[in-house]
Amino acid sequence: MVKLKLFTAGLVLLLIQSTALFAQDDGYGRIEGTVTDAVNQEALIGVNVMIQGTSLGSASDIDGNFVIRRVPAGQQTVIVSYIGYDQVQEVVQIEDGETLELDFELSPTTVEGEEIVISSQAEGQKRAINEQISARQIKNVVSAEKIRELPDESAATALSRLPGVSLQEGDKVVVRGIQAKMNTIMVNGVQLPSTDLNDRSTNLGFISSNMLSGIEVTKAVTPDMDANSIGGVINLRLQEAPEDFHFDVMAQGGYNTQDDTKDNYQVWGSVSNRFFDDKLGAFFQVNARRENAGQDYSQANFTLISDTPEPPPYGEAKYGMESFSFGDQVRITDQRGGSLILDYKLPNGKLALQNTYAYTENDFTEHRDVMQFSPVRRQLQIRRDIHSKHLLVNALQGEHDFDVFEIDYGISRAYSEKDTDLRYGEDYGFAFVNSTEVPYPGNFSRERRLQMTPQDVYDLELNPAYTETASFWQNGATRDQAFNETITSGQLNVTIPVTFSESISGEFKTGGMYKVTERENDLQRTTSRITENPLQSNRLAEEWMREQGIDPTVAPQFADFKDYDYGDDRGADFLGGNYVMDDVMDTDLMDKYIRLASPAWGVHKADSEIDDYTGKETLSAGYGMFDFSIGNKIEILGGVRYENLRSEYDANMVLLQQAQDGTSRIPNEEYDTPEVQSVADSLTTADRSVGHFFPNLQLRYKITDWMDLRLAYTETISRPDYSAIVPNIYYESPSIGSTGNPNLKPSESFNYDAYLSFYTNKVGLFTVGAFYKKIENMFIQETRFYENLDESIVYPSPSEIERINYQEPASKGNITTYFNNSNPAYLRGFELDWQTHFWYLPKPLNLLVLNVNYTRVFSEMDYDQTIYENETVCDPRCSVEVTAIDTVRSARLIQQGDHIINAALGADYKGFSGRVSFRMQGDVITNVATRPELDAFTGNIYGWDVTIRQQLPVDGLSLFLNGLNIGHLPTKDYQKFRREDDGDILRNLRRTSYNPRRFQIGIRYSY
Repeated sequence: MVKLKLFTAGLVLLLIQSTALFAQDDGYGRIEGTVTDAVNQEALIGVNVMIQGTSLGSASDIDGNFVIRRVPAGQQTVIVSYIGYDQVQEVVQIEDGETLELDFELSPTTVEGEEIVISSQAEGQKRAINEQISARQIKNVVSAEKIRELPDESAATALSRLPGVSLQEGDKVVVRGIQAKMNTIMVNGVQLPSTDLNDRSTNLGFISSNMLSGIEVTKAVTPDMDANSIGGVINLRLQEAPEDFHFDVMAQGGYNTQDDTKDNYQVWGSVSNRFFDDKLGAFFQVNARRENAGQDYSQANFTLISDTPEPPPYGEAKYGMESFSFGDQVRITDQRGGSLILDYKLPNGKLALQNTYAYTENDFTEHRDVMQFSPVRRQLQIRRDIHSKHLLVNALQGEHDFDVFEIDYGISRAYSEKDTDLRYGEDYGFAFVNSTEVPYPGNFSRERRLQMTPQDVYDLELNPAYTETASFWQNGATRDQAFNETITSGQLNVTIPVTFSESISGEFKTGGMYKVTERENDLQRTTSRITENPLQSNRLAEEWMREQGIDPTVAPQFADFKDYDYGDDRGADFLGGNYVMDDVMDTDLMDKYIRLASPAWGVHKADSEIDDYTGKETLSAGYGMFDFSIGNKIEILGGVRYENLRSEYDANMVLLQQAQDGTSRIPNEEYDTPEVQSVADSLTTADRSVGHFFPNLQLRYKITDWMDLRLAYTETISRPDYSAIVPNIYYESPSIGSTGNPNLKPSESFNYDAYLSFYTNKVGLFTVGAFYKKIENMFIQETRFYENLDESIVYPSPSEIERINYQEPASKGNITTYFNNSNPAYLRGFELDWQTHFWYLPKPLNLLVLNVNYTRVFSEMDYDQTIYENETVCDPRCSVEVTAIDTVRSARLIQQGDHIINAALGADYKGFSGRVSFRMQGDVITNVATRPELDAFTGNIYGWDVTIRQQLPVDGLSLFLNGLNIGHLPTKDYQKFRREDDGDILRNLRRTSYNPRRFQIGIRYSY
């Protein structure tokens, strides 16, 4: 903290001196104004306004406004350039100490003699191109118009169109193969909290794309940005009120062909106006969406089959099919949200008040039919998860221009929450089996299982008598998950424009941020031995069960809870019609039973307490940076940032006494002795401060008026998952346990970027980019012997266990925890991006608008791993000694895909607009396991979308039709292993899944 204070004080002193120096200069004036489209009078963002022959210039902001300070008095030539528009030059006279008001109207570039045609798709593309060109750092932009033209319902899908961006778990953003939890998500510059139980990732599926005025993905951060982002910073820009009164309404209905659901819809509306001579702006929008979808899948589970007691060398083992699952998911999502944005224009700046709310209800069901082959058994399972998530963002932001310096500031609060309504069948614990009937004929020997394929399972002949007398198997359980996270922050930035000469000008900038993140997890699990004592377990549901004709004195029978219509309805088209999903449970009956019966079940204390914790992280940050132009060719940006993070966590120690019922001791609870509590508290509380400096240097060289080169060196970090750093200790037995590691270091990345861009009215924007990252201290989870634990791992010592009167840990006990990997990870790749409008080609080719990008990513890390060797020792009695051996194994980074392709081709003609888009994410590694044969890969994922829009005779009214995932192509996952001795290592199909094909039709009216 002392370092931070000295650092900030020095920067402030420097800036005060700079302010005093440049405030005394004379012989300079100032130019300010607005740039608009000559045809529709809309403000243009990112227009370059330069003073000829100098380094002086500016880019227009989101309102089209620009300011050029310290312009030498006298005659000057102002050059205004914007891709897709004719360049404008104007000679002006600058008076000493005066401000010149200068507005520009730019006309779209056209073929000589042709009528000017405004294409909505080309307009959106031009805005994105020019924002990207005028940006001082390396970033990609999606404009509001571009978002509107593609059938993207959420911020996540809109983002996935950008170079190097893909999705994880459907709506979390992966940037250049870097997992979602290692990227920062912001709304109007306010960081969003995590929406995940275990890590720092944020779901974006419930943020409507209609709320946005644009999206920015910054891939090379600057010193004034949060350094906790190895992949990139995603900023979702919200709309503000334009001039005059406007409103916009949209309604659409949808059909899901895979699941034959028609109850899908989306409605959206906004209204805005400006008051008091355009000083006060108000923009209000609301949205609601319902989606009835899900995924069909089949999945094989393989196990090692060895002919000797010794395990085979890594990567050379034979694996055979142990079980096969058919899964039908039903996911009903109801979303609601809204935002109110108020802004007030001051004589020298602006105030903005942002209020954004998003809410989603998830009703999830998964029906699983599991075929087991060793032993032979069939399980009919159900998994339910009904929960809600809230996201609320409030922020007050201001910016003020005092000519000799500018300040901007903000205070904000962002809150996320998850609440569970009903959750059971977790880990597939709610299942029906039959112990007397054979589920399917056949001898599933090791030799047969080595050769089995998914098609062999498809062809199995099922025994119908199996389900007739199948009954509930093992225990019943529920698990409620609840967590919330609040980020409260304040920041202040001071910018001082400076002009050393006509050839050297720019700005100094400094500032700081103070951010507090508070998080609380509260989980509860109930269990019941239903098969052992049905009447006791069913006592609260007894009356209802008898009304349904169900015997409450025996464990539930599958025949009583089966959905007899499922196979004729939804199940008939399962897996694209290749298989019929018939034996599933009636969800409503199961929900009713669980809701009635589970209040009598006992709390599983171990599972209810081990993941509970409270935490607080306090971040103090300060930075200093410069951004200079040297002549009209060179721009250089650099500086340093310092961040100090204090982490305070309070978790639990759980000493398990009985696994099934979860009876446990929690030593730091009130009823234990003070001595026991003190031991537990010392192990399960953490208070730690860590500071980092982040140097930063970026260069832009304008090779010509139509080509530039950008280079960047940055350093960033990613802080560990909550599940990794929380000091919770689970002492299952002397030989088994787990613990978090609050002493984990954050992953630190050293980033190099190079981008070459070409931009003209005909080319549009073509960019070639390369990137390289060296990432140190990646954290991994591993199980190690107690005697081999690192000193940094917090786990009870024998003396501490003795003081709390429990069994001493075994030296060979298996302890699962988290470690910083000792070897760095390397990630590299390149990006190609072309955005263009073929306006100069003959008709009808001049209507075409093209966006295409390709990203190739490579990564590698030597993962620290522990292998175990068995040795029989006879002295004099024979016993087996196990030795842990540290080793490494090279693999890619999790969630890194090899290829990402996005392409869209569209055209506008009079009132008609159409676009076809394609995306491909190739060969993603989703799991790095203890053996290479268990690594999991997702093959190429393809998606085709189409959108058609037609303007109606009423001005502002249009009809549209969207088709999403119209190819309905399956996604396939693989594992690589042998099927026979000395055979080839094969790419074995592990999972096949289908996501829905959806069609949407709607109407929109804009005024």
